[in-house]
Amino acid sequence: MKTILVPTDFSEPSYYGLDAAAELAKKTRASIHIFNACEVSNYYYAADPLVMAPPAAIMIEGINESLLKAANKKLAALKSRASLKGLKVTTHCEVTSNIHDAIIAYGDKIKCDIIIMGSHGAGNIREVILGSNAERVVRFSLKPVIVFPLKPVKGLFKKIVFASDFSPEAYSVFPLVKEVAKINSSEIHLLKINTMDQFSKTKDDRELLSAFSKKFGGKFTTAVYNDYMKEEGILNYSREVKADLIAIGTHGKRGLRRFFSEDVSEGIVRLSHIPILIVNLKKAAGKKK
Repeated sequence: MKTILVPTDFSEPSYYGLDAAAELAKKTRASIHIFNACEVSNYYYAADPLVMAPPAAIMIEGINESLLKAANKKLAALKSRASLKGLKVTTHCEVTSNIHDAIIAYGDKIKCDIIIMGSHGAGNIREVILGSNAERVVRFSLKPVIVFPLKPVKGLFKKIVFASDFSPEAYSVFPLVKEVAKINSSEIHLLKINTMDQFSKTKDDRELLSAFSKKFGGKFTTAVYNDYMKEEGILNYSREVKADLIAIGTHGKRGLRRFFSEDVSEGIVRLSHIPILIVNLKKAAGKKK
């Protein structure tokens, strides 16, 4: 883990991700890239500035410059944050009409290993329907993402719950979970959730978990947990064992398809008060090949 991307909007929740990234960077000697996306309304981009009337083009350029100037000033001040002392920190900001796309594109540009961000959560109906920027980054990013809905504790992750169906895809995700656990000397719980509409025999689940555990060394706690919904089961079990991190894979569903079969990872990001590590299953499987 060499490069960590930390998006910020200069709110207190966004600093949760920054402080967590700082602690992780100290353990891995990684560099931190702090990124701010200055959001502007879509109508600014309704026409090509090159063919717009000069007064309108000048006005837009002036607004953009003001936004960037203010953001760069805040980013410069942020570099002096106590948690970042002794770390290599780079800052960058851009003007955009699409924050999550800008975050993902910048992560690709700097070839970051992971994105760590704080989350505001879903505070109103609009956010539940449209999803927060954290949810959107989780949905579309091919990079692993850790979302912090609360202030990080010292030591970060003492206990990690890896929730999965333990299909072949899970084998490509778990090496990253093990890496994070090794960095933090974490205990790992392997969790299989059973629901009424996706039920399997306990005996079969235990054999599945045992085979998975043996593949990766066998020193894990395993659990089969029943609940009405996967999200509820993952969160309830994680609270019961006092987990510090929930790790989960995502298929990165896009468009209308996700409304009919919502990815569990997005529900977890929206509901959890525990930090979440999300790994794109397709990307992880590609790396394994």
